[in-house]
Amino acid sequence: MEPKITRRIIRWAAAAAAIAAAALTAGSASAAPVGAGPKPAGYRQKAEEETDFIQAHYWDASAKRYRPTYPTVAGQLQYDVMWGNGVQFSALAGAEREDPAKYRQPLSLFADGLVAYWDPTAPVPCYQAYCSGPGGDDKYYDDNEWMVLGFTEAYQNTGDPKYLKMAQDTQKFVLSGWDDVLGGGVYWKIDHKSKNTCSNAPAAASALRLDQVTGDREQGAWGIKITDWTTSHLEDTDGLFWDNVKLSGEIQKWKFSYNTALMIRAHVLLYQLRHTPADLTEARREADAGLAAWTDPATGSLQKTENSPRFTHLFCEALLRLYDVSHEAKYLNAVRQQAAFAYRYVRDPKGGYRDHWTVVVKDPDAPKSLIENASTARLFWLLAPYPDPAELTLAGRTAAGQGKESQAEGLLRQAADSDRDAAESRYYLWKVLVREKKPEAAAEAGRLAVLAQTPAYAARLQAAGWKPPVPAGQDIVVK
Repeated sequence: MEPKITRRIIRWAAAAAAIAAAALTAGSASAAPVGAGPKPAGYRQKAEEETDFIQAHYWDASAKRYRPTYPTVAGQLQYDVMWGNGVQFSALAGAEREDPAKYRQPLSLFADGLVAYWDPTAPVPCYQAYCSGPGGDDKYYDDNEWMVLGFTEAYQNTGDPKYLKMAQDTQKFVLSGWDDVLGGGVYWKIDHKSKNTCSNAPAAASALRLDQVTGDREQGAWGIKITDWTTSHLEDTDGLFWDNVKLSGEIQKWKFSYNTALMIRAHVLLYQLRHTPADLTEARREADAGLAAWTDPATGSLQKTENSPRFTHLFCEALLRLYDVSHEAKYLNAVRQQAAFAYRYVRDPKGGYRDHWTVVVKDPDAPKSLIENASTARLFWLLAPYPDPAELTLAGRTAAGQGKESQAEGLLRQAADSDRDAAESRYYLWKVLVREKKPEAAAEAGRLAVLAQTPAYAARLQAAGWKPPVPAGQDIVVK
């Protein structure tokens, strides 16, 4: 277990960088200014850029709603469906938490605009999939659960009672989806054909969040009940969750990252509410299973089987909430690797992020979907309270320049483990380990040698001061 690294260290490092110099050499006293070069773009800046792109290109101020794509596609729906709305609302809730002066009004306006999707004539009023007027039958329990989670977060951040009322009113519909068929469980849709993890895990999380934020113990009891049902009916032995069970008992065994993600969140919430070690153990087991299943060994991203962030941003959120209680750096580092992958490979230089999260760009001019860009904004806002690899590297070099080797090692290791493409971070880490005469230096030297096999990395490492080792069997000729 590694200590939690917070903005406090980074603020110290930024101030120190103005006057400190780092001499990260193996036995040399030469020094270079740590603060040289432009200040790295942190997560908050990246989140703000993406959120502002969304506001500029998707928001219809007159309707208080968002369009589904940019540019607009002929023949598509005029406004986005509730799934996209739920992700965008959570992105704005995260933005408001970090910058209420800028984002509180956009959040409130969007909340007001959602009335167009609300059906007050339904047996239990709720949001329907599209703003097509009351009386429709296209209503999903999971659409409403995402809104409960977003409204609860908005209420916690702002204290505005309108969000609490919206959360509580919507949660009534969520819980109306439970019955005793199959021993319990919440249906996916009002046609009552299947009970899905995506309609039970967020229902458990939304109930537990209402308990956490308002002290509503009845909601907490529902959260426990739904968590237990989902675990007993939809969890595989590997710790991941199947997609759904039909009323016949047939299980659809697809595994999506957001299903396991919301069960991790439920167990973390249960641990926070009742302090039972078993809940934390189960959250860790599910998270570790998810990392094994979805981490792409080629990129370090969480996109091994899914090329869209609409699922994985929820897995990232679950990992961060687990990190907050366990302080195990691997969970935070996995999310930072995801963010590094997105910023490096998926960001469009013209603005926004592409829909398909792959290294190779197949159609650079394809329209960009709101749900994918909102998922990206949400990811960066979730990371805003944490330092990014570039900031960690800056802080580590500063600490090393002040002779604080242990602190430098911790910061640089976090940076190197948070972005596999951050070759310089691993180089500076190696130099600290050499100076500390630690045996781990040999392993880091090996990693540098592997990185240097790629010309782009080799050039960056050599620019930072790294010299490739002499190949085995060759003598060093001193002239």
